[in-house]
Amino acid sequence: MKKAIKIISISIGLIAVGVVIAIGVCVPIANRVNDTSLPAEALSYWQSMIKDDVLLKQVVMPGSHDAGTKDMPWYSKTQSRDIANQLACGTRYFDLRIKMKGGEAKIYHGPAVSSSLKEILNAVNGFLNENNGEVVILDFQQFASDEAKSATLQLLDECLAGKVVENNSELEDLDFIDSLKIGDARGKCIIFWGANDGTSFQKHIFLRNDNGGGRLQGCLQSYYTQKWNWYYSSEKYIDKALPAYIDMYKDFGKGLFVLQGQLTDGSLVAGPRYREGGHEKNMNAYVASLAESESLQYINIIMRDFVSPNKNGYALMLNVAKGIVKEDAVQLFEQILYATGVK
Repeated sequence: MKKAIKIISISIGLIAVGVVIAIGVCVPIANRVNDTSLPAEALSYWQSMIKDDVLLKQVVMPGSHDAGTKDMPWYSKTQSRDIANQLACGTRYFDLRIKMKGGEAKIYHGPAVSSSLKEILNAVNGFLNENNGEVVILDFQQFASDEAKSATLQLLDECLAGKVVENNSELEDLDFIDSLKIGDARGKCIIFWGANDGTSFQKHIFLRNDNGGGRLQGCLQSYYTQKWNWYYSSEKYIDKALPAYIDMYKDFGKGLFVLQGQLTDGSLVAGPRYREGGHEKNMNAYVASLAESESLQYINIIMRDFVSPNKNGYALMLNVAKGIVKEDAVQLFEQILYATGVK
């Protein structure tokens, strides 16, 4: 009996030591992503400096993965700023997943539920009121129920009336999005829908693809292979997965394109902060390298965890490389990049 108790005590002790060691390793790495810097004012209107006749699919936009997770526990939290702050940082694409809780549409990620969708949409509406040269993309990737879909449609009508892009042309939705110029979408949102349920036939709702690109009529391509994002190291993900995602879009060649720059915590223990802590510097360097890459022409939306002025700056610099910034705004645009820490 005493021997059994001793073995149990030793086992508990070893587990405790392992936890302490894990915390000692994870916390310093995770803290690297705690960027609380204030955004430069001009980040709120950077899109107004893009030439009006540029196709939206040619503009490089910073995107937010699981955008409404600021107040979630560590295992589901992928952003440390609320939507208004992310917009002020220059983020223009938001990945949103909707679930009903207490009769209200809210953001969910895994088992966690937090932000109110209504509050998010009101923040977007307020931002566009003050910055009518900008275009915001809302990607409703997942819904937990049909009730969540219905509530989302109602809130879109209630909170963003008159501020959504509609396909009033004779073109099919995919061709419409392909031909959409940023000058024709300023001051509005584009709504993408992650369910092929008939909703996308509405003129202000556009279907997105599934993770493997299986919906050929999808107007937004966002490829995702779980084993790559979950289990690849940062280096392997950048070397293998990102070029593969770009090639998938290159082969299809239509619609907007989201490059998924985030990693996922496959262990469901350390959390997204830890994964991003070891990935952030590598990903910044990769995005910067795209300026001189043949792949630059395909780069559109770069989605990341824990968006910040600095991370967004790396994406925005690619617009200069593409030559799509208005000539009289190039100097100011470069000053914005300098303010974000991108030299």
